[in-house]
Amino acid sequence: MTAVKVRWAAIVVVGLGLLGMLTWSAGSWPADQTRATVDHCYVTHDRLEAMHSRCVGNWTRGGRGRQGPIHGVDVKESWKVIDDEPNSAYEWEVAVPASARQPRVLADTRQAWTLSPRALPWGLVPAGLVALLAALAWLITTTVGHRGRRGACRPSPAASGRSA
Repeated sequence: MTAVKVRWAAIVVVGLGLLGMLTWSAGSWPADQTRATVDHCYVTHDRLEAMHSRCVGNWTRGGRGRQGPIHGVDVKESWKVIDDEPNSAYEWEVAVPASARQPRVLADTRQAWTLSPRALPWGLVPAGLVALLAALAWLITTTVGHRGRRGACRPSPAASGRSA
């Protein structure tokens, strides 16, 4: 096998491995998207009065029940506050309506992300694109550089027949 074919094979294997690892950790492979049950949601407000929320719940992954944070639940200002007093983290628990109780999620063993644009870890998309472009640039520069060196080291067929 030539060095270029080995490079291509290595890049394909690494790329497929990374893709498999990312899809498995995001929960979309080998299992399909699943549903989680949102057990509790808590809201708090910052100094600018912007509302922040935190939700926890449970889901099944790999045949085992899991529990933890569920990111991206669209908590509304209209959700009813359960207790008038905040908890120790200065959060108020709100009642989760039935329409938001079982969202579709991508989940791993520790956390879940609802399938909404604001919940998925979109930082992975530009990071993956940068990594792919860097690999492509490396491949092009090493291949072009290798061809240039190979051509400079070999004597031409016409020159090898002549003596100096």
